[in-house]
Amino acid sequence: LINGTVLFPGEEFSTYNAVKPFTTENGYFMAGSYLNGMVVDSMGGGICQVSTTLYNAVIRAELEITQRHSHSMVVTYVKVSEDAAIAESSGKDFTFVNNYDYPIYIEGITGPDKKVTFNIYGVETRPEGRTVEFENEIIQTLTPETERIIADASQGIGYVKIQSAHIGYKARLWKIVKENGVEVSREQVNSSSYSMSPRTAAVGINT
Repeated sequence: LINGTVLFPGEEFSTYNAVKPFTTENGYFMAGSYLNGMVVDSMGGGICQVSTTLYNAVIRAELEITQRHSHSMVVTYVKVSEDAAIAESSGKDFTFVNNYDYPIYIEGITGPDKKVTFNIYGVETRPEGRTVEFENEIIQTLTPETERIIADASQGIGYVKIQSAHIGYKARLWKIVKENGVEVSREQVNSSSYSMSPRTAAVGINT
C-alpha cells in the first residue's frame, strides 16, 4: 500500500491514510495490539511495525516529521523512542513532509522472512562526509510492583491466561550529525512515554 509512493516537494504523507481501512478485504488479519494496558487481538494488529520501520527510514533521510506518537507500552522490535504508532481509535498517525527541492520515491519490500524494508530515493543534496546517527536516552524506568487478576466472564472456570509485565519508560531520541567523523551537532528528535503494566492473569469465571 505504501510501496511506489512519489512525494513531491512540500507534499505531506499520512501513513494511516495510506494503509487504511483495516479490513480483510484490504489484506489484514487479526493480530496482537495494545488496549488499556493489555495485549489483545484486533484487525490489523502489528501495523505499527510498518509505520515504525518507515519512521526509521524517514529520520535517516532527514525528512520533516509533522506527527509521530510512541506506543502506550514499550515494543520489543526497536529501541525506546524509535517507534511510531498509528491507531484509528486514538487518532494516532505518522506523517512527514518532503522538505527537499526534488521528489522522493518510497520503496517498500517484504519477503518470505516476513521482514519489512523501506528505501527512500531522491537527489542527494547533503555534503559528502556528512553522516547522521541516532542515540537513545532513557530518562526514567518505571517497574510494576504489584500483580493483577482480571475476571473474564467470556471464559469458563479453569481458564487462565498470563500476560507478562511491561516496564514503563520515559525516553528521548537524539540526532547526531558528524562531518568527516567529527560531531558537529546534537539535537533532540522526540520524547516518549511508555506506561508500565503489571503481570496480569485473566481468570475465567463463566459457569
